[in-house]
Amino acid sequence: MGIPFLLLLVIYIMADPFKTNNAFHLSEVNTINREYLSTELYLKNEKKLKYDSFIFGSSKACGINTYKWKSYLPAGSSQFLFQAWAETITGIYQKLAFLDKRNVAINNVVILLDIPASFGEIQEPTTALAIKHPSLSGKSKLYFHGVLFYRFLKPSEVYKSIQSIFDKPKNKVDFDTISNDWNRLNKLKLERMPKQDSTLSKSKFGVRPEQLIRTKQLIEPELVVLLENIKSILKKNQSNYKIVIVPSYNQLGINVQDLAILVKIFSKENIFDYSGNHLFSKDKFNFSDINHFDMIIGWKILEDIYETPN
Repeated sequence: MGIPFLLLLVIYIMADPFKTNNAFHLSEVNTINREYLSTELYLKNEKKLKYDSFIFGSSKACGINTYKWKSYLPAGSSQFLFQAWAETITGIYQKLAFLDKRNVAINNVVILLDIPASFGEIQEPTTALAIKHPSLSGKSKLYFHGVLFYRFLKPSEVYKSIQSIFDKPKNKVDFDTISNDWNRLNKLKLERMPKQDSTLSKSKFGVRPEQLIRTKQLIEPELVVLLENIKSILKKNQSNYKIVIVPSYNQLGINVQDLAILVKIFSKENIFDYSGNHLFSKDKFNFSDINHFDMIIGWKILEDIYETPN
C-alpha cells in the first residue's frame, strides 16, 4: 500500500498536473486554475510593481484590456487583472480583503458582474480548476494539495500526468506577466478600437429571445452582507470604483430588485448595467463565443464608463 502511494505522490510532484508547483509553466488552458495563477503572479510582482488598480471578474474579464484601462487612470497607476474562472461575489470579496489586509493601496477598481454566475453559491469550490488559493481561503497548503491530490487519483488523470512527464508541451499559454491580461498582446494594441472577429462561425450560437428576460432575484441576505463588506473596503481605501454588469450573448437582464440592491449599496453613479437587450449585445459578432464578449466590447465598456456622464 505504501509503495503505490509514494509512486503516485512522486508522479503528482513531477507532473504537477494542476500547475500549482510551477504556476507559470503553462501549456494547456484546461489545466489552469486561473485564480491560483492570478494570486501567484500578484505575490511575485507586488513589491516590485506596487499594484494599486484592480479589475475583478470571471473569464469574461479576458475581454478587458488593462493597458487601455490604464489610459483612464491617474499617471503612475499600476494595474492588475485579479481574475478567476467563474468568479463570484465571494471570490471578489476574498481578493479585496486579501489586498486590504496587506495594506495595499486600492485606488482604482472595476468589478465585473456576470448575471447570474457572479451570485452563485457561497460555499468554497473543491474542483481542481476552482479551489481557492490558500492566501485567499485561509486554508492550509496541506489542505489545498490534499484536495488536488485526491482529484489527481483518477486513472485518466494519472495516465495523462505520466505522459506529460515525457512529452514536451506543444503549445504555451500566453498571458501578460505584468498586468495578468490573458492576451499579452494587449499591451501593444492600444492605438485603435479592436475589430470584430468575423472569422468565427456564429451559426451555432442559437436564436436569442426577442423579449427581455430577467433573472429571478439572486441576491440573498448572505450576499448582501458580502456586498456591504466589499463597499466597506472600497470606502476605507477611498477607491475610485465602477460596478459593471457585463453584456451577455443570451441578453439575460438583471433582476430589478437585485439592481436596486446594488444601487443602494454602491450608489447609482457607480453602477453600469449592460445586461439585457443592450446595444453592445445586439450584434452577435461582438462575441467570441456564446459565453464571452470580444475585445471590441471591452474597449467600448471602458469608453462608456470613463468618458460618458452617468
